[in-house]
Order: sequence, then structure tokens, then C-alpha cells
Amino acid sequence: MDKTESAIIEQTEAFVRDYMSQYDCSHDYLHVERVVRQALKLAAQESTYTHVDMLVVHLAALLHDVDDAKYRDTNTSSTVGDFLATTNLDTERAHSIVRIIDAVSFRKELLAIEQERAGTMDADEREWRLACVELSCVQDADRLDAIGAFGVMRCAAFSGARNRPLHNPRDSCITATTYDAYVRQDSGTAVAHFNEKLLQLASMMKTEGGKREAQGRHEFMCRFLEQVDAEAGFGADGNGEQRERGLETHANTH
Repeated sequence: MDKTESAIIEQTEAFVRDYMSQYDCSHDYLHVERVVRQALKLAAQESTYTHVDMLVVHLAALLHDVDDAKYRDTNTSSTVGDFLATTNLDTERAHSIVRIIDAVSFRKELLAIEQERAGTMDADEREWRLACVELSCVQDADRLDAIGAFGVMRCAAFSGARNRPLHNPRDSCITATTYDAYVRQDSGTAVAHFNEKLLQLASMMKTEGGKREAQGRHEFMCRFLEQVDAEAGFGADGNGEQRERGLETHANTH
């Protein structure tokens, strides 16, 4: 890494650290740091058999939550693009980073899956999603921080910030999530969000390293939810039956 690249990274870190200070602790700068570390590790693994632009991975991981639709007006222009224009980064890399960040979220992945199934996805977009290893590394790293122990804590933290109930045993179990339903945020509790999103993430990993790491984190969440059911059911009935959640299906899938 040359001095120019180091300076761009330092400038980006300062910008992101300040920008993320307005978010709650589920999406703070510490989350960004974990995603950066994980993305760079996955990228290093991928680079043993394919070319990876490590600077693009590093900057995209740093900036991946700056334009998060959960926290900002989606009708406004890209803050990421505006920021990158102030750096010495070349235009091609800047464009790649903006494109990666626009595609990295679970919400956008749901839309892409539905477009793919319907045959309405642009051919160039499909080719890019399949070929862009930098997207895969950042996407997997962000998803790894959404599952496992940190995933459990972040889900609770976000729910607290939005005053969302932690658990309602009367909620029906969500077994499939559509793009429209996810945008509407139909799930009413933190626990429902596991079925809506978090339990799906291990099966959506793109990199080999991400797939391996996701397995243990997925299994941890399944054990956690089994404990939630056990505790929520204590005293609720006479036979100790637990509400069906579909965890066995998820566990057998990964």
C-alpha cells in the first residue's frame, strides 16, 4: 500500500468515525471496524486464487453503512459518492465502491433474488454480482457481524433503539421473506427478526471463508433461540411444549 492509499484510508476512517456517531450502537464505528477486519481476512483468502482489489474492499467495508436506508432519506443523493469525490481515489475505483455499497444489503439481495427468479434482472447487473469478488467479501463480512453472538447483541440493541419488543410468543413464525415485506418491516419483535433475516444469512454467504465461519455462528443463534423458547414457555402451559420455529430445518440446511 502506497502513501496515497494510506492517506485515503485515514481520511475515510475519520469521515466514517464522525458520520457513524449519529447511529445507535448496533451500527456504530465498532461494527464498522469488525466488518473491515473480516472483509480484509476474507479478501486475503480469496486472493490466493483470484485478483482482489484490497483497497476497494477496505474502503467499501469502511463506508458500507453510511448510506444505510434504515437511517437516512433514501431520496437524497449518495453521501458516499460525495465523500469519495473529495479524496484522491481514481474515478473507476470510486464508482466500484458506490456500486458495492448500493448492492451490499440484505434488502437489495432480496430484490435481486426476486428479479432473477422473474427474469427481469439486467444482464450486466447479474454478471457483475456474480463476478465482483470485492462485493462478496464486504457482503459476507457484514453478514457475519449480523449473526452469532454479535448478531444477537446487535439485534437486541437495534430493537431497543427502535422501541421494538424483544419477543411475543403469540407471533407467527416467519418462514419466508419477500422484498416488499422486508421494506415494510412486517416483523414486530427482535426474535421474529431472526426468522425474517438472520437465520437466512449463513445460506447466502458467497466466499468459502464466509461459509465456513457462518456455520458456527448460525448454530449459536439456533441454540440461543431454543433457550428463548424454553424460557418464554416456562409456566405458560402444563406440558412444556415449545412453539414451532423451524430451527431444525435451518440447522439441517447449513
